[in-house]
Amino acid sequence: MSEIPLCSVTISSQLPPDEIDSLETSLLINSIKAQKFPNRVLGADDVVFVATVAGGLAATANLIEYGIKFAKTINNWRRELRLKGIEPKGRLEHPQRPPLDISKATDEEILEWLSRK
Repeated sequence: MSEIPLCSVTISSQLPPDEIDSLETSLLINSIKAQKFPNRVLGADDVVFVATVAGGLAATANLIEYGIKFAKTINNWRRELRLKGIEPKGRLEHPQRPPLDISKATDEEILEWLSRK
């Protein structure tokens, strides 16, 4: 079965490695499949997570629900970082919409961005 990409999340390598790992763990806990790639083109060792869901009619019909789940995971991770005094640095990317800076976006903006088909 093929996979449908939700989006990619590019995280700055300036964040502590354990905080990047905590995002990966949160995605796994919330059943969001994400592949992690170091990206040496965008910045010095930035990390890119490509989030996907298993394809098929059910996945396509529930794509917005997956987006909402993903938004909640990203927003909770950002909240945890800020409680530790760390500013989340990164962006959401999708080929059919402009990128969204996760350090500047509100929770609602992230939810709206990820809820689009």
